[in-house]
Amino acid sequence: MNIVKKANFSDIPLKLFEPKWGSSLAETIIELERLRVKELGGTAPPYIFFQLKNIFQMFESLGSARIEGNRTTLAEFVEKVIELPDKKTEDEEIKEIFNLEKAIEFIEDNVHRDGELTKAHIFEIHKIIVDGLPPPPHGEGSKYPGEFRPFNVTIQKSKHIPPNHNHVQRYVEELIDFVNQKSKPQHDLLITSLSHHRMAWIHPFDNGNGREVRMFTYAMLIKQGYQVKAGRILNPTAIFCMNRDRYYKMLEQADSGENDKSLSWCEYVVDGLKVEMEKIDKLLDKQYLKKAILLPALHFSLEQENVTQREYEILKGTINHPEMQIKSSDIEKIIGQESAVQRSRIIGKLKGKGMLMPLTKNGRIYTIKFSNNYLLRGVVKLLERNSFIPQSLNRN
Repeated sequence: MNIVKKANFSDIPLKLFEPKWGSSLAETIIELERLRVKELGGTAPPYIFFQLKNIFQMFESLGSARIEGNRTTLAEFVEKVIELPDKKTEDEEIKEIFNLEKAIEFIEDNVHRDGELTKAHIFEIHKIIVDGLPPPPHGEGSKYPGEFRPFNVTIQKSKHIPPNHNHVQRYVEELIDFVNQKSKPQHDLLITSLSHHRMAWIHPFDNGNGREVRMFTYAMLIKQGYQVKAGRILNPTAIFCMNRDRYYKMLEQADSGENDKSLSWCEYVVDGLKVEMEKIDKLLDKQYLKKAILLPALHFSLEQENVTQREYEILKGTINHPEMQIKSSDIEKIIGQESAVQRSRIIGKLKGKGMLMPLTKNGRIYTIKFSNNYLLRGVVKLLERNSFIPQSLNRN
């Protein structure tokens, strides 16, 4: 990003563009509205499902960073997650991704359905995503964390020149009013799509604008009730990181402010959301999750010698249990007669390796744990194989 003294700036209005009734965009919005109000009643146990949610939060962060040029691949990042359970690192590219995970956590803790999004939210998200990173030209941080840029900028590989820095606050306040307006439910995703473009168009910060706008979109989906916190794993960044060049092209078309091009941008966003929402909701189905992801992932871990044959049988028994859980007496049925002391030692070893966890504090009923240990490799591999993760995340 380059600083410029004068900007050849072309203003476009911020307004709600509405598709024609019966258009493909209108039909997709209607379908997404059905999914929004659909009760989440999947059969996957919550203690399994929310481990998957944590994994998808990881992909969200990695995908958003890679759009901006971060070169970390999915495989490399998985190894870092296993290696760094405390998420402390001096590697700037990994720190950038961990920052985005922290931003998601902030959003989920502080944004609520039908609540307002504020300038304070926007500033805090920015401070989190650039925390501890050197500013350009040496890194992906900021000289002004949580503050609007005090100079004009240009955007690399874009014809769009963002507005003069003196007008940024006015444009952001206008955007906040637009986001928080009382609207019909069928307008919500149009507002989300147009607000994503508008935030990118304003480019309010000296750096980190792309990461900011994608986190802002995540916040808007929570505000609009898409059950992101409550149980639907929705990864909006997957829409944009599937094809980075197309993402930039669609954004640039919408820069014209023309009705058709703005609606094309909206269709691009809502089509992507529909695909992601339908795809991810499959993971609420315990039988699908077990057969397509968890059991093959466990077998992969056995082949890679990340688990022993005995550990494999115990973990397999846990997955196959109707509630995906296990207790000491179940182990006897799986591996044959063992003393209570021996069974306790076996459980202790699996707990120590982070592959079993108690369902309650100091409890004696356990479930499989795969979100931050060697089992994660297999789960990620199977999620990628079944198109839950963009394969582009593993390309340099």
